[in-house]
Amino acid sequence: MRERGRPEEMINRYVRLLTATANIARGLGNLALLWSTVVLLGGFVSILRIKEFWILTGLSILMACRVVDNVNEFLSGIYEEEAEIIGLIARLGWFRSNACSACYHTIVLGIGFLPKFIVLLCLALAINVTPYVSLGVSVWHLVRRDCGDAGGDAANRAKLAAALDIFYALVLFQSLVVIYWASLKQMLYLSVLEVVGVTKQQCGDEDWNWCTLLAMYSSETTRKFENGELPDNWNLITYAVGLLQSASGDDDHLWGARLLDKLFDTKDISLRQELLSSRSSIQNLISMIGRSGTPGNIENRERATRILAHLASDLHVAHFPGTLQCICSLLESCNQFCEACPSPEKNPDEQSRSLETSQRQDVARMAVPIQDQTDHEQEQVLSPSSAWLAQTQRILTTYLVRVKKYTKLRIQLEKATKESRFTYTFRGPKELVSQGLLILERLTRNKVNCTEISKQQVLISKITSPLSSPDFLNNVREDTMVVRMLSKSLTVLSRILACPGDGATRLRQELASTTEAVSNLMATLETDSGAAQELHGQALEILTELAFDDSFKKPEFNKLLKALLCIFLEENATRLMRGKAGEALARFLPVSTARERDVIISKQQAINLLTKVLDQILSSKMGTNADAAENFVENQPPEERKFMAAMLSLAVVICNENVISREDFARSTPEDAALAKRKEEAEQSEERKFMAAMLSLAVVICNENVISREDFARSTPEDAALAKKLKDILEVNKQRTAQSECFRVVKLTCQMVIAMIQAKPSCIQRFNEHNFKEALTETLGTMSEVDNCMLFAGNDGEVIKPARSLASLVKEAQELLKTAQEQGN
Repeated sequence: MRERGRPEEMINRYVRLLTATANIARGLGNLALLWSTVVLLGGFVSILRIKEFWILTGLSILMACRVVDNVNEFLSGIYEEEAEIIGLIARLGWFRSNACSACYHTIVLGIGFLPKFIVLLCLALAINVTPYVSLGVSVWHLVRRDCGDAGGDAANRAKLAAALDIFYALVLFQSLVVIYWASLKQMLYLSVLEVVGVTKQQCGDEDWNWCTLLAMYSSETTRKFENGELPDNWNLITYAVGLLQSASGDDDHLWGARLLDKLFDTKDISLRQELLSSRSSIQNLISMIGRSGTPGNIENRERATRILAHLASDLHVAHFPGTLQCICSLLESCNQFCEACPSPEKNPDEQSRSLETSQRQDVARMAVPIQDQTDHEQEQVLSPSSAWLAQTQRILTTYLVRVKKYTKLRIQLEKATKESRFTYTFRGPKELVSQGLLILERLTRNKVNCTEISKQQVLISKITSPLSSPDFLNNVREDTMVVRMLSKSLTVLSRILACPGDGATRLRQELASTTEAVSNLMATLETDSGAAQELHGQALEILTELAFDDSFKKPEFNKLLKALLCIFLEENATRLMRGKAGEALARFLPVSTARERDVIISKQQAINLLTKVLDQILSSKMGTNADAAENFVENQPPEERKFMAAMLSLAVVICNENVISREDFARSTPEDAALAKRKEEAEQSEERKFMAAMLSLAVVICNENVISREDFARSTPEDAALAKKLKDILEVNKQRTAQSECFRVVKLTCQMVIAMIQAKPSCIQRFNEHNFKEALTETLGTMSEVDNCMLFAGNDGEVIKPARSLASLVKEAQELLKTAQEQGN
């Protein structure tokens, strides 16, 4: 199925058609001019009648004027410089300070400008009227075919008649093509306005600044096509990227940023791809961010930061020098001096619009009594002729209103093109700080970027400064925007702390020894307000990283361990927080001694912990696709199931009964399908992370003797259900692609099986009932290539570093199952 295309493609097509039509008109004009000068005026000038001679001469001159492509030259205003100079003399006050010189300049320039102005006016009139005059004269001659007697020579008369017919036919076709070209010119204006409306609707933006942008795009499209530089993939995106790449100066970069900032609202995937492929554009965006916060540069910075935030997750800071310094300047925006922007005075366009509005209101007030009077007269005398006149008047009025509206839009478009004004509302320093943190949050999704950021001490000090503030908790409780900013800041900090390198190590030492920072993080974790809950996950991750540093105090470590246990066992805890707490506990329990664990965690709490872990594993949605779908449907209330059945039935009827075409159906579903797919993938990723945390904690509890084997046996009564669940987890996560989350879950599942067999040998029977040996063999066969490739892909952020290969884990599990089976036999 052919793609729908982009709205601005209409402008591209009209520009191509307009240029091709102009070339045809120019070619016909050249041919007609050549024919008249060489054949008619050159060969038959002696036998032409005087009237025919002047008609041919006039048409030839008009043809010559139309053939010359000097429209842009006239519009540039170089032929009106005399008037500009006289106006400049008046503004400079020369008539008061140096009257003689000013008068001399004015007289000389006026004498030269007056005849030139008359000639230019006549020429402009001739160019506009010429096609219609030429068309009329050509039709008149071709109908009459009167060329005189040619001096009584019949042969010359026949040749002259044929030559004149050819000339007037060329003029006729050329005039028609020119009229067609003029119509296309108006249609190009209309297409620009249509694209403006469609694009504004897509972006949800009702600002008339789109007129300026689309007019600039149309002009650049025409220039590139005439110069043979128009690429095949030319659209608004490539135009905006080209402006950012331009070496002309800051003005082009600003216009490119304006257009890209608006285009990102359309959520076009190709926009990111086009920008990411242009290194110079990204570097120019970074340069725009780093400029000082003067009123002239605020718009540059705000737009550039929003664009860069869309790209940050795919950028490597090492490839773009100065990126971190520019982000640091964004975080200093509140400290930078920035003059308040004065409210703009009403510009001439607004004044004229106000004047037009008042005039329309005056006309409306005048029209009311007239309309009433007309209605009264119609009540008195109502004839067919008066009804016909009223109907005609309404039609003409509607037509004139539409013409006036189109003319007004065209004038507005031309003014926007000439003056290139663009209104912008500044969002303040908070916008810059928030966008700077958003850029950092997306950059730190890459561990290499985290390592680079950890080396920038100035930037690190700004990221960590809120933690040392005595008003940290007050900010958390009050301003929701500040909470969102703190959430990004803490997310960045947790990722930097988890990355390898000396910078992260030094940062962990500094924060772990800072009492104020640790106290604020612990207080955030213990605060249950709605705003503070948004920061619980980040605070927990940061405290987990700090707890492994020697500078972290022992009382704080014990306090944190108790808090993690409470979070995990709490019934109302969110799935996200329980997963993070479980992952942290799995990291803490192996490093603490048995005596320390006994002091912090009682025997019953340890049993409750394992019971909760196994319950979370059993209640997980992770399983076969069919089981997941079946469980989802079964868990829905009866009313919801009836509604789903009705919607599915309606969808089937729409597809099968040709209510809409296949093309319309295909166009109506891809975006929703893609959105649903992305949502499903995100949910699956979160489920895998949660399952990895639960399996890790279960393995640690078994292997680190957190509870005895007897307690473990009592805590796992449902061996069959657990064995089946672990097999389902293997089936779901065995993939040939090297997805670290799936691979990690599979390896942890193998470790869980080994730990269960060692702690509770009686569960082997349950594993054998579900053919676990065959499942392990099949899993290893599917993921053997991934296992070999992942040998060098260590992950420092994993709870339990799976240094052992999947093959060794599968082999050990199968040997345990085999040994137990042989002993049983």
